[in-house]
Amino acid sequence: MEPEHYAVIDVETTGFSATRDRIVEVACALIDGERIVGRWATLVDPGIAIPSYATEVHGITDDMVSGAPRLGRALKYLRRRCKGRVVAAHCARFDLSFVGPSVGRKGLCTMLLSRALFPEAPNHKNQTLRRFLDIDRAAEEEFEAHRALSDALVSAHILIACRRRFRARYADESWKRFTRRNAFVVMKSR
Repeated sequence: MEPEHYAVIDVETTGFSATRDRIVEVACALIDGERIVGRWATLVDPGIAIPSYATEVHGITDDMVSGAPRLGRALKYLRRRCKGRVVAAHCARFDLSFVGPSVGRKGLCTMLLSRALFPEAPNHKNQTLRRFLDIDRAAEEEFEAHRALSDALVSAHILIACRRRFRARYADESWKRFTRRNAFVVMKSR
């Protein structure tokens, strides 16, 4: 299977609407083939108060983002890391809707990919797959749920597990064709 270069992204936000809500943290895990070769994250000043219900999920407070880069600067750093790589995310439509076309209009969705390659998993949420695939043990690292870097790293490990499962089960099929058919999402222009 040909080595590919991925940028697995994740965002934490003030809510679920890309039109009304804002990013408060963005992260990226870089994969070459089946190895994580880099990681990056930054808090983002959303320019609005973070609702308490959002803080309850990710633990990010207004004080934590005070003095953090604004979104434009954070996305500039993210674009630089994604350049020349296939953008991936666990729920790619959600993450791409927040980072916008400047980072990517299409992406590999590790949730869709895991559905195709691990149908026996209890469900295909990021944290369920983290436990199902025993990612913390395999990575020799403990991840913090609902923080952008940890979630991006978990998604990167899910992608690597999917590549390995694919290689073991579909040796005669093209990975690129398989992912295009089963796991790529394309965002509509706004």
